[in-house]
Amino acid sequence: MKHMTIALVFGALPALAFGQTSVSCDACTHDVPVYTGNGGFIAEVDGADMVAWTAACGGVTHHGELAPDEQGLVMVQFMDNGLVCNEDESRLQIGPVKDGGWYWLTDVTDSATGPLVNQDVLGNAKTDLTDPGPGVTIREGRGAVLLKEISTGRLGVLPNILPEPPMAGLRKCGYDKSGTTYTRRNSECALGDGGTMILATSTNAFTGQMAKIANGGAFTRPGGSGTAEIVIDLWMNGSGHYTTAAAASGDGDVGTVDSNPKRGHPEFGMTATRAADHLTGVRYATTIGGSGPAGSILTDDGTAQGGVSFTVENDTATFSIAADETYCSSTANHSLPVSVNLTMDPTQADQVTPAVKLDSQETPTSSPKMEFTVVCP
Repeated sequence: MKHMTIALVFGALPALAFGQTSVSCDACTHDVPVYTGNGGFIAEVDGADMVAWTAACGGVTHHGELAPDEQGLVMVQFMDNGLVCNEDESRLQIGPVKDGGWYWLTDVTDSATGPLVNQDVLGNAKTDLTDPGPGVTIREGRGAVLLKEISTGRLGVLPNILPEPPMAGLRKCGYDKSGTTYTRRNSECALGDGGTMILATSTNAFTGQMAKIANGGAFTRPGGSGTAEIVIDLWMNGSGHYTTAAAASGDGDVGTVDSNPKRGHPEFGMTATRAADHLTGVRYATTIGGSGPAGSILTDDGTAQGGVSFTVENDTATFSIAADETYCSSTANHSLPVSVNLTMDPTQADQVTPAVKLDSQETPTSSPKMEFTVVCP
C-alpha cells in the first residue's frame, strides 16, 4: 500500500472566523457534498501550487491551504486536522482540484464514500430520493445525501443531482422554410468555415435521372452521333452560411440574386432551382490532355477538341461530349483527361456569410479544381 504524507498549511490570516458559514472561497472548485462527522478527502490538484480550502461548521469557519505531494495529490483526514463537524450548518470546499476526487465519512460501526462534487453543477436540478421509512435517517447535503440505517449503523452516500442532458448543438446558419417561403437563418446558429464544393452532374438521356460525377471519376463517351452533357457549378460546403443580403420575398428565386436565402446551399444542387441557387461570380478555365493528341486549353466558346467542348452561362460550365475517332475507333482507344480550374470574382466572395475563402489567385481554397476523364465506350 502506498503511504502519502500531506502537509496541511494554514494561511497567515486568522484561522477562525465567527458567524460566517457561507464564507466564499474564490479558488475552490469542489465540495464535499455531505460534510459531517469524521472522515476525509483526496483529490488531484488542477494546475496550482497550493490548494485552498474552507470548512464552515456551525458558526465557525476554518480556512487554509494544502501543499500537494509529488504526484499532485492532496489528502486530508478530518480528525487529524481538527475538521470533525457535528453541526447541521456545514460546508467543506476545496480547489482548484480535478474531477475524480472523492471523500469518506466514518461513523462508529460503518463508513461511506462518494465523489467530490464540482461546484459548476450545484445549481442543477435535484431528484427526490425514495423515502425508505422511519428506519433510515437522511441528511441532505450539497449534491448528495447521507443515509444511515438506525438499527445497524450502516452508512450510504447517494448523489441526488440529476445529470444534465447534453446540450443540443447549434443548428447551422442557412435558411428556414415555411410552406413555399424561404427566409435566411442568421441568428442563434453556427457559422461554417467559408469552404466550397464543386458539383458535377450528368443526366441519363433515357431515364432523365441526374447523377453526380466524382472528382477524378470517369465518364464514358456516347456512341454514334449522340452527345452527353456534364454540368459543373460551385456551392458552399454545407458547414453553415447564410445569404449576406436581406432575403427576398416569395420562394427565394425572385429579387436580386444576392438576396436568395437558398444561395449556395448544396442540397438544392440536384433540384429544378439549381441555376438560381448556386454561387455567382464563378469563372472556369479548362485544359485537356492524355494519351491522345497533345493537351491544350479548351476555350468556352463551344469549339470542340477531342469531341469535348464547353460553354459558360449563368455561372455554370456545361461540357458537351461526343464521339471522336481520333480518340476512340477500331484503331484508337485513348482516354481524355479534362481539368477544370475554378476562380471567383473577389467582389462576389461576400455574397454569403462567412465569405467564400479565396487564395491570392482568386481560387476557392477548398475546391479549386474538378477533374474527370472521358473514356471510350
